[in-house]
Amino acid sequence: MKTKNQKFQKIKKIFKENNGYVHTQDIIEAGIHTSYLYQMEEKGIINKIKRGLYQYQDNNFMPEDELIQVSKIVPKGVFCLLSCLSYYEITTVEAWEYYIAIERTQHKPKVPDYPPINFFYFSKKSYETGVNKVNINGNEIKMYDLEKTICDCVRYRNKIGQDVVKEALNDYVKKKEKDIGKLLEYAKITGIPNLMNKYLEVLV
Repeated sequence: MKTKNQKFQKIKKIFKENNGYVHTQDIIEAGIHTSYLYQMEEKGIINKIKRGLYQYQDNNFMPEDELIQVSKIVPKGVFCLLSCLSYYEITTVEAWEYYIAIERTQHKPKVPDYPPINFFYFSKKSYETGVNKVNINGNEIKMYDLEKTICDCVRYRNKIGQDVVKEALNDYVKKKEKDIGKLLEYAKITGIPNLMNKYLEVLV
């Protein structure tokens, strides 16, 4: 029993070193048999997010925890559209799913039923433009910056709703830290320069 508890403590330490998440491979590389992971899952100590990925259970669950989960499930993904609008607090719409951008040539990754994830396929240049790395509880989360988010919302206005776009733009132009130059630069990259100018002519 003492040996088992020592193994559990060692696994817990690995979770702590990885900010609450581990891959099965991390445990194998530490010289620990994966059966201990399965035992900890049965005891409710850890939670399986998807095949090969686990999260340490914590009663102090915060909404940001799901952002971390999704970033681990889709490591090459970038939060976009409504997910970013919510993070930057420029929408009153509460999205029931997470919006993730992946590069067009990437294969759609296998994901669990929960959390719900909606994928958008971006061109390589658009995918790589405006990526902002946010630190949440020691975990690096990739999401588009405010200007790129606005451009993407205008581009996908028919999918997320015209009202959502108008509200976001209204809130954006009122912000002191807005960067119209960057917004117009991103608008060219995302292929909506004329449309963005029309929106700005009305609002600014």
